[in-house]
Amino acid sequence: MLEPGFKFHVDRDDLLISPPHEHNTVYNYKLNILHHHDFPRRWDGNHQGVVLSTEDEDIENINQKYTYLFKRFFEAVKNVSNPVAVLNGSKKGFGANYKGIATNRELNGFVPHHDLANEVRERLGKKLKVVFVEIGDKLIEQHEWGCIVRLPDLGIRPEENGSGFEEPVHVFTSAFEEIGLSLTE
Repeated sequence: MLEPGFKFHVDRDDLLISPPHEHNTVYNYKLNILHHHDFPRRWDGNHQGVVLSTEDEDIENINQKYTYLFKRFFEAVKNVSNPVAVLNGSKKGFGANYKGIATNRELNGFVPHHDLANEVRERLGKKLKVVFVEIGDKLIEQHEWGCIVRLPDLGIRPEENGSGFEEPVHVFTSAFEEIGLSLTE
């Protein structure tokens, strides 16, 4: 999706809703991504936040949303003097059968940090620096392409409007402080 000239477009045939009793989400076969937050979820006595359908209006909204976001992203990277890409580690990709979804591991396998950072910079420009933020024993590793910051998860989870986060937001905040990045600048 970072290739120059990429145009985001989803068709109904690209999508699969995983079973409600599994890790319920919408899988995109064409792009090999999970649309966790892109389709309305149903909340009632029988359904607790599950995606049951992909309506034409929802698909059109997603196409408009991501077309806008990709355009804005590419323009921002081009126009800013010191762009930074923050990635949530370098994952091993989806499992061979991701809780009810037969994913394509060839499209989403493991890519080592160095290779992934250089591929991203090849597509977006060498001025871009890549920061990998990971959970684990403390490590700060500087590279020509950016850095790897690994910090322990302290178990702290912020809560907003009665809803807690699963992600350890504090790890990202601490990682930014470690390397001198500001969330407000």
